[in-house]
Amino acid sequence: MLSLLDLPRELYLIIISHLQPTDLTHLAGVTQDHYLAAQEPLYTDVKITAYSRFVKLVDTLRKVPVVSTISPQQRLRWFKLSDAQLRERDIKHLSLVLDGSVDGQRITGAALSNCIGAVARKCDNVKIHLTLNGGWPRWMSQLEKFGLSNVTELTLILDEAELELDGSWRWTATSPLWDLLFCGSSFADLKKVYVNTRKGNQQTSLQDSVGRAQSHYDSPVAKATSKPAVPFYGLRRMEEVVIAHSQHLTPNVMGTLFGSDIIPQCLTKLEIVDCPSLHALGHLTAIAILLHRALQLVKHLKLHLCRLVSRSSDSEVLSHQYTHKLDEHPEEHPCNIVRELGKRIQHLDLALPFVCSNIFPPRSKISNVFADKPDYPTIARNPVDTLPGRLQAVGYKYRRLICWHGICRDAHKWHDMRESATSIEEDVSWELIMGKHMGSWHVGGCLPVRFHADDELSRPFTEAEMEV
Repeated sequence: MLSLLDLPRELYLIIISHLQPTDLTHLAGVTQDHYLAAQEPLYTDVKITAYSRFVKLVDTLRKVPVVSTISPQQRLRWFKLSDAQLRERDIKHLSLVLDGSVDGQRITGAALSNCIGAVARKCDNVKIHLTLNGGWPRWMSQLEKFGLSNVTELTLILDEAELELDGSWRWTATSPLWDLLFCGSSFADLKKVYVNTRKGNQQTSLQDSVGRAQSHYDSPVAKATSKPAVPFYGLRRMEEVVIAHSQHLTPNVMGTLFGSDIIPQCLTKLEIVDCPSLHALGHLTAIAILLHRALQLVKHLKLHLCRLVSRSSDSEVLSHQYTHKLDEHPEEHPCNIVRELGKRIQHLDLALPFVCSNIFPPRSKISNVFADKPDYPTIARNPVDTLPGRLQAVGYKYRRLICWHGICRDAHKWHDMRESATSIEEDVSWELIMGKHMGSWHVGGCLPVRFHADDELSRPFTEAEMEV
């Protein structure tokens, strides 16, 4: 009767790769041959959720498993491997989740840097996803001296209240946070960043997110004028950047990130969601610069500006102010920028205070009377959470446009927007939402599909949020 160990090593590893870590642990306890054979898959993907366990992992990696020479049975099939190779524990992916409320008093920047460095030296090609929950103000700034190698993904769920209690943590364009993330020295291998400064109030839907985020132009943070002193060279390696609910993402910071001479050539995904310091009227220049660069670089762009709040809370006053701003600087009109530069982007998700039909390409004046009568899209809209992925899988470009207040300059009505969206190219899909009113889904060459805006606003406000 054949055993699993009688199989060639490649087949053995494929089979046991489908086992859970607990099952692999049980398999390793069957015989010494299985113990050696299970070392590689057991340590390929490791997830640690406590600092004490991380220290134990580092100690384990430093020790070679003590096992007698492999048996002739295993050597028969895996004769090319030495004992040292079979005992090697080579981590490919390490997910490390640390909570400030649990481990905040125990960790220093030097200790974390030493532990991660030990893993990186033992496992040359390890990719580390580091998740930090909490403020961490006492030691995060220490990373400027030590740095964390092999951290390719970083998720920061920061507690804004904790950060403000620490006097040494200054939320400015030159604060340690932005330098740590993007200067390129503290995180030398960083490629993906997710930052959210609303711990304990994580939003599960777009509607919840919007209800808590409103933009006041008279905010002191919004008028900050300091400029970063350190160039963000780390942007050259960035592939994904997601910043959500951070009132300290000021126009100066955003200008340095996406308007400087350092071009993030590798960036494919950018999401800026509900950052109230970005005001659609007061900071229209910074927003225009962001759209100009991002639409030409990334494949996935989500820009959700907050609802505008004026002292009078009058939408007509806001509309008049927005119109005056566009009259002074027509080159900064977001709708025109999207129409001119957004043709090639695969995923575009915008939430703007005012929109107009200029965001769509001009309608064709030539009509084909012999064309077949259009029908509804063959692809199902539900479930809406997976619609962007399903559309792109079959070759469509996904677009979503949310309008908070009204039409730019009152040039037309909302039904004119729907008519403009109906005449789009065949490989493009648009979802249009006007506040809490009815929405419509437009697929090139098909009849529009109406839906309630509440259904759309129940979707997750950002994809990365659902993965944390």
